[in-house]
Formats: sequence, C-alpha cells, structure tokens
Amino acid sequence: MAASIQRIYNVGILVYPRVDLLDFAGPHGVLSHVSYNNNPVSPENVFNLRLIAAQEEITASDPVTVKRHISIHDAHKDLDSFDVLIVPGGPLPVMQSIIASNGPEYRFIKSYINESRNDTRVLMSVCSAAFILASTGILAGKTATTHSLALDGLRDICQEATRKFGGNPTKVMKARYVDAGLTKSGMRIITSGGISCGFDASLYLASLKTSESASNFAAMVLEYIQPV
Repeated sequence: MAASIQRIYNVGILVYPRVDLLDFAGPHGVLSHVSYNNNPVSPENVFNLRLIAAQEEITASDPVTVKRHISIHDAHKDLDSFDVLIVPGGPLPVMQSIIASNGPEYRFIKSYINESRNDTRVLMSVCSAAFILASTGILAGKTATTHSLALDGLRDICQEATRKFGGNPTKVMKARYVDAGLTKSGMRIITSGGISCGFDASLYLASLKTSESASNFAAMVLEYIQPV
C-alpha cells in the first residue's frame, strides 16, 4: 500500500515597520512546532512559514529588526501558492496609515482575498490587524474580534465598511479568537484578540489543518496552557 502524502501548507506572515513582535512571532513559533509525527527532535513539519515584507528588513515596534523571506512583489507573483495568510497587528496609527495609504501591504491583502482557488484558504488577523480586514469589507455579516481595548474602534471601521460596500453588519465581540466561517469564495476568516490570543488562534488553525492531537502536542512542546 502506498504511503499517504502529507500536505505541507504554505503560510505567509505579512510584516511591516512597527508591527508588534509577538503578533507575528507568536503564530510563527506555534506553527513551527506543529508536526505530523509529533516529534520535536525530528519533526515532519506541517507548515512552511515565510515572512513577507515590502522592505528587505523591517523594525518591529519593540524594536527588533527582522529580515523577510520573500518580498511582497515576489509573493504577489506567487500568490496562488499561499494556503494561509496571517496579518499581525501593530499600533493603531500604523493600521490607519496602511489603510489610508493603500500601500503595498493593503494591496497584497486585497489581492489575496480576491484570488480564486478550488480549496479552502485561510485569512487570519492578530490583534489590531482586524481593522485592516474590516476596511476591505470582508467582515460584513460576520463575527470578529480584536484587542479588547480596541473593540469600539473595530465596530466603527466595520460600520464604515458596511456603508461603503453594503452587506450585513459585523458583530464585534470580545474573544480569544473567532472563526467567522467561510466567505462566498470559500475563504475561512479567523480573527484573534490581542497579542497572546494569536497563540490560541494559531493552535486552532493547526487543529483545522491537521488534528486536535497535533495541536495539543504543539501546545505541550511550547508548555503553553490555553485559557479555558
């Protein structure tokens, strides 16, 4: 009997100047510990993780300087290869600037949303990055969350998007993460609360793409106890 093929999922993590360090390093760390064989010494990795950025190096808000794996330009050309796009958050003025300027990060997110695929892709925001998703109109009629201190701001942006694009209102709630389900095109939308909530959302993502046991094993390796 032929051995079953274990799929490797390509994950893009979009980073930019003043991005919150844990908003992207948290999901990166979690997903890097998810394996098919639950062997931290010699893992059969599930996720291929790539940092996407407009600049060769970016300085996070903490500040820590990080090198990208792939440019936004090249990622755009290879857009169809990404199974998951994670958008980490940062200071609210940075979120507002990305939206208002229609910069490369914003255009890349919109292109990912509009890319047509036959299988289910995932778009996940961490913390304040839900503001960016909301501004595109993709959260219309769905439930979403963000940092607990920014819930009212997210409601405002969702209302603006509804006025601009139409559709049903977005329900904004306090939660560790929210799986908003699938869009009409078949994309799954996940939003998470602030910072450490990105760990929980990433473990949930891992359970969707592999199994709950693989997700739990990764949490055990990280010695991370998920809030009840």
